[in-house]
Amino acid sequence: MAQPEKRENSVLFSLRELRTIEESRVKEEEDAERDAEQARIRAKMDVQRKAEEVEQAKVRATEEAARHEREMTEMRLREEHMRIQETEARARAEHQAQIESHRLQQEMEIRRVEASKKRPVWLVVVVSIAVIAAIIAVVIMVQKSNDKEKADRAKTVAEEQQRKADDARKVAEEAQRQAEVEVEGFRQQLATLGQQMDDANRDLLAANNQADRDKVAARQSAIRDQQKRVEAEIAARRRKVKPKCPPDQPLC
Repeated sequence: MAQPEKRENSVLFSLRELRTIEESRVKEEEDAERDAEQARIRAKMDVQRKAEEVEQAKVRATEEAARHEREMTEMRLREEHMRIQETEARARAEHQAQIESHRLQQEMEIRRVEASKKRPVWLVVVVSIAVIAAIIAVVIMVQKSNDKEKADRAKTVAEEQQRKADDARKVAEEAQRQAEVEVEGFRQQLATLGQQMDDANRDLLAANNQADRDKVAARQSAIRDQQKRVEAEIAARRRKVKPKCPPDQPLC
């Protein structure tokens, strides 16, 4: 009587052990599927986040380009205004010089007439030379003033252009740095997907039935799709970070 009961207990123990093994296997499969789904969701969210960042970078670049265009327009208007002011100042200076020259000529003529009546000829010559020297001095002063205004304006324009060039260079460097950071992030995603594909390949080899193999194949297909999307994103970013060749190195 004891022998059949012992065999029955052994069979029940084996059944319980098999059931426990099956439940563990099912749980592992469910955990693997849940982990794969979570990884897919995270990868999708990362791709969406990167796309949003790229879109925001495009918006910032557009706004920066618009701001740069406005500043260049304002600079051109300032230059035009400065040219107009310079022309007006030159015209006023020339007009003032002409008036002063005419006045000096009249005074010289009056003094010459008076000197011809009261003073010797040498004094008239001296006065004439002094008047001519004064006229020349006035003309030279006006010319120096115009040259100084022109040099100041050229210096201001050059400094403004240099500042704009520096700002544009900084914007380009920041855009390139951001693209490089994005490429590195996508490379990490690609490495993670590669690990997931290796895990899926091992699961496929360990699958015991067609249903398990179908599940693993679905996971592999989803991973491949994610890899293709990430590789496309990397290719797009690489086109952005590709350095431009200098004029003297066309084959860099």
